[in-house]
Amino acid sequence: INVTMKLDSLLGNQGNKRLVFAGTTSSIHIKVYNVTSSRVCFTLPVQLNPAYFESTLSTGDFGIVSRLEVSYDYTTSHKNTIMSAMLDPWSPRVTTADWSFQKKCSEMNGTRCSHDLKIETAYSVPSHVVMSQPLILGSNPGLLSINVTITNLGPDHSYFTRINVVGNLDLTKVVGTCVTIIGQTNMPNDTTVTFKSANSNLPGFMLKDEKCFFILEYSLESLTKKAIVREILLKGSVYSGANDTANVIDPMMHNNQFELRKQVFYTATIAHTSNSVPNSMFYNRTVSPLASIHNINNEFLGGSTYAVFHKHSIENRGPNLVAKASLVFTWPRQTKEGLPLLYLYHFQCLPLTLCHCATMEKVNEYGLAINNGTGLKNISIDFNSNTVLPTDTTCNDVKCDSITCTVNQLGKFSTVVVTSSFKVWLPTLTQNNLATKLSSKTSFNVTDSPIYNLAATTTTATTVVSKYLPPVPPIDQSKLDIGPLIGAIVGGIVLLVVIMLIMWKVGFFKSKYAKMRREAENTDDNHESEHKDDSHAGAENTDDNEITVQTNADE
Repeated sequence: INVTMKLDSLLGNQGNKRLVFAGTTSSIHIKVYNVTSSRVCFTLPVQLNPAYFESTLSTGDFGIVSRLEVSYDYTTSHKNTIMSAMLDPWSPRVTTADWSFQKKCSEMNGTRCSHDLKIETAYSVPSHVVMSQPLILGSNPGLLSINVTITNLGPDHSYFTRINVVGNLDLTKVVGTCVTIIGQTNMPNDTTVTFKSANSNLPGFMLKDEKCFFILEYSLESLTKKAIVREILLKGSVYSGANDTANVIDPMMHNNQFELRKQVFYTATIAHTSNSVPNSMFYNRTVSPLASIHNINNEFLGGSTYAVFHKHSIENRGPNLVAKASLVFTWPRQTKEGLPLLYLYHFQCLPLTLCHCATMEKVNEYGLAINNGTGLKNISIDFNSNTVLPTDTTCNDVKCDSITCTVNQLGKFSTVVVTSSFKVWLPTLTQNNLATKLSSKTSFNVTDSPIYNLAATTTTATTVVSKYLPPVPPIDQSKLDIGPLIGAIVGGIVLLVVIMLIMWKVGFFKSKYAKMRREAENTDDNHESEHKDDSHAGAENTDDNEITVQTNADE
């Protein structure tokens, strides 16, 4: 008799079979048995299918019974054997038997399992980052690690115990002996790992009070590839994968989930340069009561000269790209009277793959012909301007206009270049001896991207515009009138003499030596007078002595 046995026959393909024959990976067994008596018994061991329980799709399907289907028939050779007509023809026979899985749980007479699954997490970021502060990613972003501990608090065992984590980071590695990755879903950054018990060969079978510790490592470099994620978001949960929720219950759902949110910024250095060609220009105006133009090189605009070219360069020096930024180009378009000042006839932002601008007919607004071509129409010129420009003309003095551009994916060491061509509108410049600075500028703002601590950068290109003044010719010495010069010299000498006489009159020029001489003479006269008085007194004394002597002699 040819016997065919099919395990789990109610489930279609082999991948969904929960049971296989022991020692094989198949749920179908075919064998020929020699039946020599009215009753033959044989035993075939079966086991759970490990491939099914390791699959990300496996949930037990406990609501579907495991049916054994047995069919038997004569072998082909036996059917071809001529037998007695007294025997009834043999018909194929099929029989079935249903098995059920007994989980031996604590509720509803053992049919419903109750297990409190708990998950605890701790996070680790690069060493220079404080967990409470935003994450700032530079040239070496590093890894973000989640230390995960899951516990089955019971009272029942948990079947198909799994941890699912979704987020916006790329999983690099799972470290731990108690878990294994069972696959990823069609959703990006969606990872599922299953518990692997040391006490059972059945994947996902977690005994009560059993614990598991493992580490999930995520690469932060994946964020810097686009530099658009403003917040890291990782959400995870531990659960029993049995699909029959009526037979599975977790009494405390709040402790089986976790969530990580962390603000993210990216570092980038923006450098900018600008220049004007020429740096300065001198102009002459040509005035006509009736004037119209159709060409940018018209004589009233200075011909082929008096063109001004401004260039602004913005470079990202890294280490991260700038996902999106706005670039605003501003220039002094008109005077407050509404007359043209700097006429923009060419504008471009390169490369076109990165920079997209909305010019809105602000470039060559009059449709003037370029390079001596024919314009669309004639434009009348107004020479009656009362505009007075300061030394440095700003948007406070005139009417400025702007063109806004969007810059996308400005990568490391990438450069955006803005070029603009102007014609100085000479009919507007009626001011005498005018000398003023006319500037264009670009403002690069990264507020649309999560770039860390980077303010808007501005570049300025300046051209000095001055009225041309002819040089003053040198003085011809042969034609010089020297009469006034001689008169001035003589008048100066006379004035000097008068001043000296006045000073002499008031004694300014008296000699100190004469004064000292007079003082010396007065001193000598006093000494001589004193000497005479002393001599006279001595003479009187001498006469008295003589008289005395004579008297004594008479005696």
